[in-house]
Order: sequence, then C-alpha cells, then structure tokens
Amino acid sequence: MRNNWKIAFWILLTFFILTTLYLSYKLLDQTVTITYMKEGYEDTQFDLEQLAKLVKGKLHKSDFGEIFKRCPDSSDLKVLELNRVRITFNKDNVVDSITINR
Repeated sequence: MRNNWKIAFWILLTFFILTTLYLSYKLLDQTVTITYMKEGYEDTQFDLEQLAKLVKGKLHKSDFGEIFKRCPDSSDLKVLELNRVRITFNKDNVVDSITINR
C-alpha cells in the first residue's frame, strides 16, 4: 500500500529546493548586474568630471549652437542646463564653470 503523504512530501520538497535554487540564482545575478551598473556609472561620472575640467575656459557659447537651436529662448542666458550638467558662461561667453548634479 502506497503512502500518499510520503509521495506528496517528496514532490513538495523537490519543488521547494528547485524554487530556492532558482531564486538564489536570480538574486545573485541581480546583485552582480547592479554592481556592474554602479561601477559603470562611477566611471562615467569620473569621465564627465575630467571632461568638465578640460573644457572650462576653452569653449565659447557659440560652440553649443546645436543645443541653443533646440532651446531658442536660452540663447541670451548665462547658464545652460542639460540633464545633469550645468554650464555657466562668463561675460565674454566663455565657459566659466561646469557642475555635475548627482
């Protein structure tokens, strides 16, 4: 005579172990992915800061012509704000400072 409780127990235990292994794998995969994304973000931040230091005082307002074409009201402003970058021009229309919003 078969014991249905034993069969059900082993089926559920197998299902539980497989589910636990799958969820552990997904958690580990997500952790690794987020770590790589964080490192890539930090590298991009560093590159952006280095680029900001390089162009400070060397670019003129006319060099940003394509951006000003998209925003025609901003051509007389001394500050150009992009997504995370704020470019400030001095009285000679040369880049005075570039700040990165985090």
